[in-house]
Amino acid sequence: MINTHGHWDHAGGDAAVVAASGARVLIHEAGAPLLLDHGRHLDGYYTAGARALEQPDLVAAQRAAFPAVFGPPTAPDRLLREGDAIDLGDGVGFRVLHLPGHADDHAALYWEREGVLIAGDAAQGTGSRRGGCPLYFDGIAQARASIARLRELPFRTLHVSHPFGRLGTDERSTVYDAAGGRAFLADSLAVLDALEEALRAALRAHPEAPFPPSPAPRRRTWSARGAGRWSSTRRAAPAGAAPTLHRLWREIDGA
Repeated sequence: MINTHGHWDHAGGDAAVVAASGARVLIHEAGAPLLLDHGRHLDGYYTAGARALEQPDLVAAQRAAFPAVFGPPTAPDRLLREGDAIDLGDGVGFRVLHLPGHADDHAALYWEREGVLIAGDAAQGTGSRRGGCPLYFDGIAQARASIARLRELPFRTLHVSHPFGRLGTDERSTVYDAAGGRAFLADSLAVLDALEEALRAALRAHPEAPFPPSPAPRRRTWSARGAGRWSSTRRAAPAGAAPTLHRLWREIDGA
């Protein structure tokens, strides 16, 4: 069982699968603490949006619910690193690519002979939920670099973990051919460009504002690109967008 990263929706339930099947667990070495310690989730990505929006009641609720969401800790059997080979037998073999951005432990898997690229959550288009945005908890600059790296690979099939949205279309898929995959990756970078452009506009209009700055300039730019639809009556970033916007805000501010 190969975890592309240690987030709850990818590694949660590992213990149950191991108990039922005896499967070995593989994850990038940076993700091992997430399999062993619930606190690493709760002090990181899992509560990032609620903490950015200063919602302590939501943080407390998320903390209380997490053990049931994730399940018991699980010790990994193999820690992966950039360039490692994973031999699945019968000529099937993947190369590990460390692609931080969504998560610092995120790894993609590339079967070079067949051109199969399993990108996980490394590129997210407009995000997995309509009206939301992609989630890059670890860093926007890292996400850009990881997506650019994916674009350099001569893949024939691209697999992603969720049916992420696309720009200018309602199409959502988890499997793309070469042309569709390259268009999806281009969209993923364009969405980050739109987010940064909108957030910079908001910060120019309200340079002293704490996070989140006034959403009006951001909303117009974001909607104009067809990436999402945020209500003009909102006075704060949507909760699902807060982690990415807060990370981008910190990077723009040099924090």
